[in-house]
Amino acid sequence: MDGERVGLVLSGSAARGPYQAGALSVLIPALLADGKAPVVLLGTSSGGISATLLAQFADTGAEAGQHVADVWTSFGAVFDNPFFGGASLRVIGRSLLGGLIEPVSSLLDTRPLREHAQKVFDPARVRANVDGGRPLTLAVAATVCPTEGAAARSRLFLLGERPARPPHDHAVDVVEVEQITLSHVLASAAIPLAFPPEYVAEPHAWRGYYVDGGVRLNAPVDAALACGVTRLVVVSGHSVGAPPQPRPVPPGAPPDTAATAALSVRAVLSDGLSDDLHALGRHNRWLREIEDVVPEDRRPGTRVPYLAVAPEDGQLAQLAADVFRPSALPLTANSAIGRMLDALGDGVGRDELLSLILFDGEYARQQVALGRERAEEVLAHGWRFGPPEQEDG
Repeated sequence: MDGERVGLVLSGSAARGPYQAGALSVLIPALLADGKAPVVLLGTSSGGISATLLAQFADTGAEAGQHVADVWTSFGAVFDNPFFGGASLRVIGRSLLGGLIEPVSSLLDTRPLREHAQKVFDPARVRANVDGGRPLTLAVAATVCPTEGAAARSRLFLLGERPARPPHDHAVDVVEVEQITLSHVLASAAIPLAFPPEYVAEPHAWRGYYVDGGVRLNAPVDAALACGVTRLVVVSGHSVGAPPQPRPVPPGAPPDTAATAALSVRAVLSDGLSDDLHALGRHNRWLREIEDVVPEDRRPGTRVPYLAVAPEDGQLAQLAADVFRPSALPLTANSAIGRMLDALGDGVGRDELLSLILFDGEYARQQVALGRERAEEVLAHGWRFGPPEQEDG
């Protein structure tokens, strides 16, 4: 609107999607009022869902972010009770009978997610908004399942204007599509092991099974920069600040399985984005330092100010633990998930994992409130140039 090219990156956050949506409900009207409408929307997993919904509702102007939040808080069940579903019985049967029973593709039956998504997702409206230039580019990231070996590639299914340069990551493909379909979105959010892989049929040359884009490309910051953005807005469901140094502990009390699993998940979903933001901050500072000695036409790019909205470390894990009220028996899907996580541990690691898989109305509403609060704080601070949590430059 004012000549700026604003990019919005929504990282993968699983059940923490409502936090991002709450932030969008504050960010979008503020950015529009400032003449800085996001025109490049990139998302992964839950962030891919929110990015696509934001493109769908873009024709509602300042209300678009709130519409995304409303979808998240009305989602309801995402998967059926795993204790009563066929997948659990087949896992048990295969462990007893071996090859007589076919292996399962996932531990959870996500038909409720697909059924609800079919009701709220309108791919034609998304295409119409992109054709109208609001936004110029929409892309969701997914990870293709290889037919041989175990090395995977990331694919950005892109509608609208292509990036001006190829991705720096040699294992990322930019795949242009005629329309972002439900399959593209569900593929981006297909959590490995928990959710079934999603088959994507179009484009024909890229057809195959896909899982969550967060496996390799949880926050496509480089893709946003490749699209020539002059400002960047990042919304994450995980902290992007440097974690504190842990205190030394004596031997004899090793962390439980939930704790080590939570560490691994956090590293995949958060550390890459944190590194990207710190690298962008360092690059901005370096460009500032050479302004007086290098002519403008010979500088390697321009500074890209950014906003980064993210929770404090452990904040959403604590919220999930406070909200979760399992029944005595696994009569609900969330109660069943809680019982399964309890078997892995009972500390902060369990709470961290719970916060990623708890699709609950009250949890979603409180996340939206936290996302709104944090977005207001970030907007009050203003655009940053330096690395996160360091003195700006």
